[in-house]
Amino acid sequence: MRIDKRFYEQIDRALAGVNLPVTVYTAGGEQVYPASPREIREEEIPTLPWEEDMAVFGSMRFLRLPNLKGLVVGLPLYLAGGQEILQLAGALLSTLARSIDRDMDRDEVLRRVLLDGLDGTELETLALEHGLEMDRQRCAVLFQSEGDAKDVASTLREVFSSSVNDLIVRIGRNSTVLLRAMESTQYDELNELVMAVMETVGEETGAKLLAGIGEIQMSLGSMNRSLHEARRALEIGRAFRPGGKVYSYRSLLIERFMCEIPPETARRYYEMLFNKKNARVFNEEMVQTIDKFFDCHLNVSEAARQLYIHRNTLVYRLDKVQKATGLDLRAFDDAITFKMLRMLGHVGEGQKPAL
Repeated sequence: MRIDKRFYEQIDRALAGVNLPVTVYTAGGEQVYPASPREIREEEIPTLPWEEDMAVFGSMRFLRLPNLKGLVVGLPLYLAGGQEILQLAGALLSTLARSIDRDMDRDEVLRRVLLDGLDGTELETLALEHGLEMDRQRCAVLFQSEGDAKDVASTLREVFSSSVNDLIVRIGRNSTVLLRAMESTQYDELNELVMAVMETVGEETGAKLLAGIGEIQMSLGSMNRSLHEARRALEIGRAFRPGGKVYSYRSLLIERFMCEIPPETARRYYEMLFNKKNARVFNEEMVQTIDKFFDCHLNVSEAARQLYIHRNTLVYRLDKVQKATGLDLRAFDDAITFKMLRMLGHVGEGQKPAL
């Protein structure tokens, strides 16, 4: 039998309509139903005077359920037929647990690992039951589509059908996760793999996809952390690097740092450069020029060639920026200052949840 968050939710639903003052505790004394404390202190549960799994303490009678990891059910002594009621309550809880066991397939186990943080002995039991390898390095790749992800998940399973170590599970209407088994040295190659996979899936399903990549984790029980990182990579990447398709948590270090800055502070520094006074300077043409100049690693000749303008024209535009801001973008330190101040304009956007 499995005792978990889902089971506790089932207890609430099953017992809420019963007009009896039943109390449910874990073996360690934590009260799980109802939410408010009863007459016995939780820390006293483990030391009750048990006799054949029954105990009386104060004004309460208790039944211990060894088949449910020692779960304890309590009832006031004044109720007639208390032992029978406790036995019925225990049978009800056992039935609930068995029902959950039957319903939990491989995908449900993976969803609970990713969304509820399922771990420990319970996960080890489930992993053994469903043939899931616990101690293998993996990282989470979150694929998000504009529409329903049902076809996306099916196509991903076909793409990775030859791999027994890569796990795929749909976690929402438009979200599918690939738990990619890999070695640490393969991380740098993952972007290219994900791009290729997205192209294949797009051709097969017509879906428009974005992907976020989390860090490598050492066990299945830690994959919810990698999924959180993949989700953050999507949120932050879409804000700071719009137009991209694959965002890696590892490659967004500066952007993640930016998100730690209070929005009001970021806005104050951003407006030191990007304000009404400088609005004429930073028109669309100038922004495109600066972006290309940065893309060309501050190489004036190469940037001018790719912009199809004369080198002197580019120099003139850079001089114009220097006159307005005091920053010479041809100098590395000034270029970094300009770029970071510009990035501050996106702080706050990176806090919005990815769709």
